[in-house]
Amino acid sequence: METSYEKGIMEKKRVLHSTNPKGSKAMQAARLHLPNLQVTAALIVAGDRLFVGQRPPGKKFALQWEFPGGKVESGETLKESLVREIKEELCWGVTVGSLFQHLRHSYSDFTIDLFAYWCTVTRGKLCLREHVAYRWASLEDLHKFDFTTADRQLIEHLQRIEKLP
Repeated sequence: METSYEKGIMEKKRVLHSTNPKGSKAMQAARLHLPNLQVTAALIVAGDRLFVGQRPPGKKFALQWEFPGGKVESGETLKESLVREIKEELCWGVTVGSLFQHLRHSYSDFTIDLFAYWCTVTRGKLCLREHVAYRWASLEDLHKFDFTTADRQLIEHLQRIEKLP
């Protein structure tokens, strides 16, 4: 059963599409009013590789690859959120380093502000609680994975660096 919020979003999309089939400027304007989420991503480095995880089937962005992380909860700092998310998803303790990139991406029903930080594993044994597979990928190999759209944007920035920290 659709919520009133979901009905409102669907109606807004229907009206915009019927008045502007391509949806370009009208859809961009509508996105200004979409829910905005603050999301963190861990760029976990080991040698010359980055950790990437594959999302499970049945969830949004099913079977796509991502840098682990998640939504910032009320009262959390970005770094606290990342430490919590990595512990929950991967059973690892991490040290969160410097911010690599902040970017904004609009999906059809929400927008995200994505904050990607360099991270190092400090303790724990890997467990996959939110992913069905993982890889340690070099910068050169990242293009071989089907990443979420926001993470593909992040990869464009990663491709510009000479080597991982």
